Formats: sequence, C-alpha cells, structure tokens
Amino acid sequence: MKINKPKPVNPAIPTASMADISFLLIIFFILTTGFITEKGLQIVLPEKGQEVKIKKENIENIFINAAGQVMIGDMEVPLPDIKGRVENLLTANDSLIFSLTVDRKCQYDKVIKVFDQLKLANAERVAFAPPKEIEAIK
Repeated sequence: MKINKPKPVNPAIPTASMADISFLLIIFFILTTGFITEKGLQIVLPEKGQEVKIKKENIENIFINAAGQVMIGDMEVPLPDIKGRVENLLTANDSLIFSLTVDRKCQYDKVIKVFDQLKLANAERVAFAPPKEIEAIK
C-alpha cells in the first residue's frame, strides 16, 4: 500500500485588503491625533524707523543671570513667585511693559519658564532686551 505524502503548502498572505486596512489606520490616526493650537510667540515689531517713547514708570525690568536667578526690579524673585509678583505689579499699573534681559550663559529652559510665568500672569506686553552680562545676584 502506497501512502501519499501531503504536498507542501506554500503559505500566502492575502494582500487584497491591505490597502483598505492601511487607509483605515491612516484615517484613525488623523482623527485621534491632538493638534497643537498654540502657534508660538506673537511678536509685534514697530515699523522701520518708527520710534516708540515709553515712560520710565511704565517699564519693569526683569533680569535672568547665568545661574537662572530672576530679579524683578531690584528684588530677587523665586520662579514660582513670579506670577504673583507680576500680577501685583499689573494691578498697580495696567500699562506696564516688562523688559526681559537674559545673560548669554543662561540656559534656555529658564527663559521659557520665566516667560511662561509672565504669560500665566496675563502680562501681554513683554519686550526682549538685548542680552548682556549680568552680575550674580547676591
């Protein structure tokens, strides 16, 4: 008696519906992905040659030294207290402009954290002053 050996089966992956599956996955990920609504900093620059005169009492200087310490005016302010200090200054003078000056050696994340605190305090007028060397806060 002769026993028939089964013929080897070549496995095949059906690719007919592969395009449909990939299309559905693309649609799924497009619909479920969160889109970033914030588009960065809105900077309004004066026209070329235009001079803007601001009273000294309407400017509050903020300094960040190389170590990341923050001074508002003549007082050192810890990072978590910046929002409260800025809110107090804005209630006293609602037309206040904050001039942010940063040491060249300061880490960028410190600047972002200070700017975020200003944003949380609803400080809409922030000017970035040219960087200069700032002495260590004592």
